Amino acid sequence: MDIKKMNLGQCKQNMSICLCSGQGTIALELLEQAPEIDTIIVPISGGGLISGVALAAKSINPSIRILAAEPRGANDAALSKAAGEIVKLPETNTIADGLRASLGSRTWPVVRDLVDAVITVEDQEIVEATKLCYEVLKVVVEPSGAIGLAAVLSDSFQNNPAWKDSNHVGIVLSGGNLDLGVLWDSICGL
Repeated sequence: MDIKKMNLGQCKQNMSICLCSGQGTIALELLEQAPEIDTIIVPISGGGLISGVALAAKSINPSIRILAAEPRGANDAALSKAAGEIVKLPETNTIADGLRASLGSRTWPVVRDLVDAVITVEDQEIVEATKLCYEVLKVVVEPSGAIGLAAVLSDSFQNNPAWKDSNHVGIVLSGGNLDLGVLWDSICGL
């Protein structure tokens, strides 16, 4: 294998573009296995994961709905979508530590144009969804990765008439990096 021929230097200079492309394979695999999916819910932070998913999914099915899931304590994507420009938060406060980053200049145009809406949820909803993943699905997932499930179970999703026709929902569960002590303390506090 000749690494020079792989042009990894170019990829390093445009890492967010390379990562978005790679993360788009999530949507490709998901829609290959379940082509009837009409809505995909994806965690959002810096925007790389959802940008890749949105670009790939909308290239296959332009009418597919892409929804971002975000903690209320780190809701820069929701505020940015509402303002029509990137909004930077002075601080974040959420158990979903993997979702504390801010949207970037490369991902913002994709989020702005291809993500249909952002659902924000409270930390308690994230903890409950994480617990559900462990107890029912038997899947190890960090709170940041369980936020999509928290969003689907939330009143804001369930009671929103705009999403009443979301009959086949795909949820991206991501991340197994977890401080079990922090999660346990959060669960015990419910």
